Amino acid sequence: MKIRLIVVFITLLSLSGCEQRQSSSSSDLPAKGSWVDLSHDFAADTIYWPTAEPFKLETVAAGKTEAGYYYSAYQFCAAEHGGTHIDAPVHFSEGNKSVDQLPIEQLIPSAIKLDVSAKAKSDRDYQVSSADFQNWEQQNGRIPDGSILLIQTG
Repeated sequence: MKIRLIVVFITLLSLSGCEQRQSSSSSDLPAKGSWVDLSHDFAADTIYWPTAEPFKLETVAAGKTEAGYYYSAYQFCAAEHGGTHIDAPVHFSEGNKSVDQLPIEQLIPSAIKLDVSAKAKSDRDYQVSSADFQNWEQQNGRIPDGSILLIQTG
């Protein structure tokens, strides 16, 4: 059994059109977007920090009750250092922000797409380098501060 934590993110730009975006003001956001499900299962095979307890799921009830209706309930326990999580820096650097302290504007900034798919196709061990970013900036201009970076490897 797995628990699926639901995280849904509305993409504000299509991947083909996000090469450069100068503004991250919420009033400048496009009216249309598409929904992308970024949720991940939490289960016995979820990766946790080496000293953390593994994920635990307990079935409290699953089936018909004495009254004849179906009921299911579960309890789960998970260490905070499991999978990937947005506030990881706060755990390793004093004074950083936890997820509840992040302003929503920081979660929907501009984005760029660095397409290295042709290089990765010809070399499956291709490693993105600073030259890739320099070439991108020569063609598109400086990467805006605080941008989300999307790397297309194919």
